Amino acid sequence: MAAETVEILSRSPEETVDLGRRVGAQLGAGQVVLLRGDLGTGKTTFVKGLAEACAVTATVRSPTFALLCRYRGRPDLVHIDLYREQRAPRLGDLDWESMGDALVAVEWPPDQAIADRVWPDAYRLELEHVDQRTRRIRLPAALRGVDASR
Repeated sequence: MAAETVEILSRSPEETVDLGRRVGAQLGAGQVVLLRGDLGTGKTTFVKGLAEACAVTATVRSPTFALLCRYRGRPDLVHIDLYREQRAPRLGDLDWESMGDALVAVEWPPDQAIADRVWPDAYRLELEHVDQRTRRIRLPAALRGVDASR
């Protein structure tokens, strides 16, 4: 049975950051957020909001070439981008034990079967283009406190 989801329309990058901030305020160390969506749908923009919720002061950028960035905060935020690395063996190279004290955001997670095995309790978000400025964001209804009417 699929988890119940909420659908939110974001009409600007600022609204996407705000949604990330509101979601991040509900999450903590040891939790994982998986972000799926085409290029330009706002995945990194959403992570900037998570970073604000974690009181990260550094500038959040997509870690596409670095694979992983860790930002100091309360809790720390680990931002992973697997766009260039969709193979499961590479996931084993990451030091997962060191991430237990951080909120983890994964852009471009691997296929569903691998993601379910690696992150069985992760929150899964889907972002998609509606038009040039608007994004549809689907997130688990379990993330209480997120106003679906926005």
